[in-house]
Amino acid sequence: MKEKCNMNNSLKSIALSCVLVLGSATMALGQGRTPDPLAALKRAISQASAPALSTAQETALTTLITEYRESLPNDEEETIATAREALDAAILAGDLAAAQVQITIIASRVAQIQDARMVAEAKLAIGSIAVLKSGGQYTPLVTKYGTDRVLQLVTLSGPGDRPGGGRR
Repeated sequence: MKEKCNMNNSLKSIALSCVLVLGSATMALGQGRTPDPLAALKRAISQASAPALSTAQETALTTLITEYRESLPNDEEETIATAREALDAAILAGDLAAAQVQITIIASRVAQIQDARMVAEAKLAIGSIAVLKSGGQYTPLVTKYGTDRVLQLVTLSGPGDRPGGGRR
């Protein structure tokens, strides 16, 4: 009986080890892949029966996406964090005037961040559309999907993810 229990425990240990090894291998494979930021656009181009992206176009679009991502401001920057702490302190102290000063600082910085995001998105969209027009993909995409969907594809946003909220 004891041998049977030991054998069951050994089998369980082996099974668990196999599961852990397979899980680790799967995670390692998944982490090794970088998602293609152009995958949705390529799929849409194919479905619109438009010419495939050339290597030069893919490089140009990837560069635009990289520049876009690098130009985005950091939301949780020190200015906002410091102002929020000061706002909390002013509220706890019952000092409305000091709270309003901090609110103005926060609102101003949030507006600057949103402005920078919108400019970055506009640059990405304008550059991407120019690349698509140069390769003959733009017109078939607009014909198949309309301008709203094409803008979503070139700005890396989903439905309703437009700046300022809502859809175009």
